Amino acid sequence: MTILDYTPIWPETAVFWGAGATASIGMRTTQKLSESFYLLAQKDVTLTDRVKKSIGYDDKPVWLEAVVDLLNILGDPDTSTEAIESIRRQFPLLNEDQQRTRLEELRSTYDWNTLYRIIQICPGNTKEEFQLQDLFNILDMHILNRQGFYVPDEVDASFIPFNRMIGARNSLKMLTILMHTLDFQFAITEKRDLIKNYESFAEVLYQLMIEEGFDFYKDVPDKLQERSFYLFSHSIISMNWDPILLWLLFNVHNNHNNGASPPVIGEPPMPLKLFHDMGHFMGVRKIDGNTPQVWYPFNETVVQRMNDQDHITSRRVRVGKYYFPHGCSGWRECPNCGKLTMYMGGEWGLDTATLFPPLPLPSLSFGYEVKSLQEKNAQDNGRSDAIQCTFCGTITEAQHVPLVMQSNFKGEHPSFVEEIQRDMRVSLERTQHVVLMGYSLPSDDVIYRSLLSARKNRGKGIFCSAVGKSAIPTDGWIGKDQIDSFLDKLRKDAPQDSFIRTITSVIEIFGKENARFCGDGIPGVFLENTGGSASMHKVKELLYPSPIFPGNRVLRV
Repeated sequence: MTILDYTPIWPETAVFWGAGATASIGMRTTQKLSESFYLLAQKDVTLTDRVKKSIGYDDKPVWLEAVVDLLNILGDPDTSTEAIESIRRQFPLLNEDQQRTRLEELRSTYDWNTLYRIIQICPGNTKEEFQLQDLFNILDMHILNRQGFYVPDEVDASFIPFNRMIGARNSLKMLTILMHTLDFQFAITEKRDLIKNYESFAEVLYQLMIEEGFDFYKDVPDKLQERSFYLFSHSIISMNWDPILLWLLFNVHNNHNNGASPPVIGEPPMPLKLFHDMGHFMGVRKIDGNTPQVWYPFNETVVQRMNDQDHITSRRVRVGKYYFPHGCSGWRECPNCGKLTMYMGGEWGLDTATLFPPLPLPSLSFGYEVKSLQEKNAQDNGRSDAIQCTFCGTITEAQHVPLVMQSNFKGEHPSFVEEIQRDMRVSLERTQHVVLMGYSLPSDDVIYRSLLSARKNRGKGIFCSAVGKSAIPTDGWIGKDQIDSFLDKLRKDAPQDSFIRTITSVIEIFGKENARFCGDGIPGVFLENTGGSASMHKVKELLYPSPIFPGNRVLRV
C-alpha cells in the first residue's frame, strides 16, 4: 500500500468580524458601550438624564420611558421609591402580589444597584477613560475567588458579597444586549440603505461560494463528499455578540436555496445549496415556525451524507465555518439540560424587529411572539424574556445568555463554547490569510494575539489584511512601501486615530512585508462606489488578495 501525505483542508482565509464592522449602522463598539455604562452610572444626575445621555435616542420617548422603568425596577439608587409605579406600568395585567414578586425576582437576578456602585470605583474619571474590561475584571475576579469587597458610600464603606456580583454581572450582560437591541431597532428604521450595502456583501459572498463550488468540483462525482469541495475557502470569526452578519447571510442563503431556479451540480444534477457550520451542532429555533421546534444548521456529518452520490437526495451542499467564540446575544443555555438553543428572530427579512431576543420588560421585547403554552404562561406571570428550551422544554431567560466577556479572568466556559473555540483554533492553524474587519487586535486581547503570533512563527507564510475607519482614507489598499509615510501623516494630523493602534498591532505580529491596510471603513472597503453595492472584484481582493491567491482564486488539488 502506498502511504500518501495527508494535510486536512481548512478555510484558506479567516475573517475576524469586529465591533467596528457594524459601527456605521450605529451598533456600539466596545468603547461606545463603555461610555454608555459610565454615563448610566453618573452620580448627582437624575435617572432620566442619565438614560438620555446613555442610550442616545432623544427622539424615542417610548424607549426612554422603558429603560427608565427598567432601572427603577432593578433598584437604581436614586429612584427606588418609584419602582412600584414602574412595575405597575410595565406589568398592568399582574395583580399587586404578582407585581411585587416579579419586582423582587428581577432585582435579585439583575442587580443594577450593585453594578451601579461597582462602576463608581472602576479606573477612569471620564467616559473616555472608563474601560469595560476593568469592570469585567473586578466582577470576574471576585466571583472566581468567591470573595466580596468594600465600596465607598455617602458616609462610610459598605460590603458587597460575591453572590451579589453575580447579579451585577447578569445586569451588565442584559444591559449590553439591550444597548445592541436598541441600536438595531434604530438601524432598521433609519439606516436601511446602509444595511442594504451589507446585504449586497452577503449576496456577493453567496455568488463567490457557488462559483467556487463549480471550480472545486471539476466533474468528479466523488469530490462532492470531500472537504476540498464542500468547505468554503473562508471562515468568519465573529468577535461581536450580535448576530447581524449571520442574519444577513441566513437571509441571502434562504432566498437562493429556496428560489425557483437554484444552480445544479453533479450527476444526476441536483440543486447546489449553501449553509453554515457553527462549530457546534446547536439547535436554532425555527425562524418561521409556529412552535419552539428546533432547526439544525448543517455540519460536516450531514453534508457528507447529503453529497453521497449513492443516495439520491434533494440537494448537494457546501458549508462555511461561522464561529461565535465569545457567544451570541441570541443564544440561550438551558439551566436544566445545559443544551444550547439559538434564537434568530421570528420572521425572515433584513429589517425584522424580532432579530434580538426578548428582554425582561414587554416594552423592550420588540415584536417577540410566544410559540407555546409554556411560554404564554411564563409571559402571563411577568417573565417577558421567556424562551423555551427546544430540547427539554425548560423556560430560559435573559440571564441564561452565555456571553464570554472581555476579562482577564475567564473562568470556565460552557462545553459548547469550548468546542467552538477548539474548532476555530485548528482552523486558524491552517489559514493563509487573516482579514481584520473592524477588529484592531488590541494589546489586552492576549489570546488572539498569541494564536496569530504562533501561526506566523510556525514557518508557513501567512498574510494579514486590516480594514478600519481612518481619519485619512487610504482610497484602497496600502502595503509595505506606503505604511511608514501613511503612519507619519496620521500621527501628525490625527494622533488620536484608533487606526494607528490597529496598524501598529498588525505590524508587531505579522511584519510590514506580510500586511496591508485599508482605512476606508466598512462597508466602504467592498463597495463599488459611495452608496453603491458590493463589488465582486473588491470582495475577491478583500478575501483573496492577488499576491497570495493568483487571480483572486483559491486553488485546491
